[in-house]
Amino acid sequence: MTNSMVSCLCPTFNRPPDNQWMLEEAVESFLRQDYADKELIVCNDTPGQTLVCDAPGVRVLNVPGRFTTLSDKLRWMIRRARGEVLCRWDDDDVCLPPRLSYSMARLADFPEWRSANYWYYPASEQRLIHNIGHGNSHICSVWRREVLERIGGYPEGLSGIEDQAFNRALESASISRCEPIPVADVFYLYRFGLGRHLSQQAGGSIDNPHQPHYDQIGQRPVQPGRYELRPHWRQDYQALAVQATQRSADPPQQAAEEPKQAGDQ
Repeated sequence: MTNSMVSCLCPTFNRPPDNQWMLEEAVESFLRQDYADKELIVCNDTPGQTLVCDAPGVRVLNVPGRFTTLSDKLRWMIRRARGEVLCRWDDDDVCLPPRLSYSMARLADFPEWRSANYWYYPASEQRLIHNIGHGNSHICSVWRREVLERIGGYPEGLSGIEDQAFNRALESASISRCEPIPVADVFYLYRFGLGRHLSQQAGGSIDNPHQPHYDQIGQRPVQPGRYELRPHWRQDYQALAVQATQRSADPPQQAAEEPKQAGDQ
């Protein structure tokens, strides 16, 4: 199973020019992965904006109009993914180099695997905080395509709550495997406070509370143009993780909110 191709799904919307660097850091995180058989699909549905990136293994798919829901966007991406294994790759977070190799080793013969813990990285603090057991950690998940067949496909018609719907479907089918990992192995940096988080505002229906915020984000001004992505990290996140691990004797803290999906997608 560890030799299977992994398709990383990175939905993005209206990042350039001011917040283009966050997407570039997400792409750089992919390029630094020590797992060889991988691809990153960046789906941009910002009207008037074209993204380009010539980095190896990166496919940018520019769509002229915004998808009605985030689920629609992800389902569209999944149909175009080449890998047997899939994972979310949020455009405003950072993944450390072992993320894919570590996850694939843990996946083994299971349909789905995810870690229960991650690094919470608030903009108000220049340090990482160990977080465990808060939120559903769908952002840390890898799953095999057979999962989608068993649960009737990736949840549709949702924006910002599709992660919970996905995990509830897994649990109902008894195919979810979520476990804490050693602090030194934590590979996901969940960034908070630098951009517009889809799950930060509600106001919609009980079944789809964040849809109005998704719609509002889609109506914000866009600076049209062609934008070339130049992957890079603005700081050494591996060093930050090592420093945080040294503080791991401190009790884990809860993040300010449940893990969101794909920033403001």
